[in-house]
Amino acid sequence: MVRTLSVLGLLVSLVSLMSLRAAPAMAQDDALDDIPIASQRPTSGEASLLSGRTLGVGEVMVAAAAGWPWIWAQVELALTSSFNLGIRPALIYGSPFMALEPGVGGELAVPMRIHLYGEGDLDLAAFITPAFAIGEAAATAGEGGTVLAGDLGIGSRLELGARLGFRAMEGLTLLVGAGGHVGFVYAEAAGAAEVIGAAFLQAGIEGLISRDTMLFALIDGGIGFAP
Repeated sequence: MVRTLSVLGLLVSLVSLMSLRAAPAMAQDDALDDIPIASQRPTSGEASLLSGRTLGVGEVMVAAAAGWPWIWAQVELALTSSFNLGIRPALIYGSPFMALEPGVGGELAVPMRIHLYGEGDLDLAAFITPAFAIGEAAATAGEGGTVLAGDLGIGSRLELGARLGFRAMEGLTLLVGAGGHVGFVYAEAAGAAEVIGAAFLQAGIEGLISRDTMLFALIDGGIGFAP
């Protein structure tokens, strides 16, 4: 079974970034209060939502995107300079699991990035994203094109992988990634849950228009399986 060609932000979408100071309890001494947050980070310091370059401590990013198979909004929190946690609700009108058939539902995902390596303009991070979806089985249970497509469906998946970000020039980041997911889908009328999985590649671009505004695009596609 072929995994849906999933495109996040294929329509270029606006991102707003708000920078906050690090909490005093996280500073080792008062001198840190005078150091810009970017210089306390293990990376080049420019904001990034998708690449291997994580946000600095105290930064918060608010983003939105539209494309196939969804429209989503996300709040990205920098719990540390090496660990970012996001909350991403989405309205889905196609399947984020498999197939290209339309269907309506909702999804809640919690994307996480863990910075692994930073040197010069290169940054590598692991990503982990648990997600849960509910709605028409065509969108949430891999039943697109079947008689069960309009029934209630539930799906969950855990995505794992890595992304490499390259700061090509000031304000411009290119990224590539690879990963996979495993999860379960359930259609109420079918009466049994099924295991699904996928492997995928990603490519994207981020462009800073100003210190607090970014445009980005990300495409991912691959193959999926269902026993």
